[in-house]
Amino acid sequence: MVRVILLVLMLLAVYASALDRLWDTRYTFGPEFMVRDRFTVGAGFYTAYIEDGTLPINAQVAINDYWEFGGKIFSTTNDKLKNINTFADIGAKYRIREYGTLEADFLLGLNNSEGGGLVFSYAQLQKLSKNFSNLIEGRIGFFDAVTGKDGYAKLGIGLTPQLQLGNSVRAMMGVETSGSLGNLTDDFMIDLVPRIEVGLLPNLRVLGELAIGILQEKNNNNVRTGIYLTCDL
Repeated sequence: MVRVILLVLMLLAVYASALDRLWDTRYTFGPEFMVRDRFTVGAGFYTAYIEDGTLPINAQVAINDYWEFGGKIFSTTNDKLKNINTFADIGAKYRIREYGTLEADFLLGLNNSEGGGLVFSYAQLQKLSKNFSNLIEGRIGFFDAVTGKDGYAKLGIGLTPQLQLGNSVRAMMGVETSGSLGNLTDDFMIDLVPRIEVGLLPNLRVLGELAIGILQEKNNNNVRTGIYLTCDL
């Protein structure tokens, strides 16, 4: 069973496709509801075939039932490691009700001219049964690093149904949309994002994702591979 799960994760990592930066601007590796009282570190790797690859490293801590803080640094290389662009994301999440949170993420280009970005989001977790839930998230981003040059703002809505399989496997199917204000017709994208998370040890998890760009040809031309490892301390 473990070999089958690891094989699925490897296949997902081979075929994952690029997402809008609005959805990558977060201190976690993907849509994730706040977990009380934990400290987590993680690392991963993904590559869009127009570049060499990206290495994200993150840390997050929930200091009580209401606040979580985190940070992520990710470096992207191009031209066979000749160019390296590094970004930092600093964010915080606040629980406004039992299953609802507000989040803010500040994105900063450390060694490039892409400037900064700011993303606000609201997430609502729907507990539909013991093993099945749905995470709904709305996002709005500002400034060039998120919206692109001369962009006003970028909006996104995502749905992520989640199925818990036993104690160690969680399957997710994300539907993530994004579009720019002022250019919604040409810059509207939809990604289907199946994910699978496997607990290898009590505090160690591995996540693989397959994101499929649909609706517009330019969205399908970007392909990304990726896999992530997180550890609760």
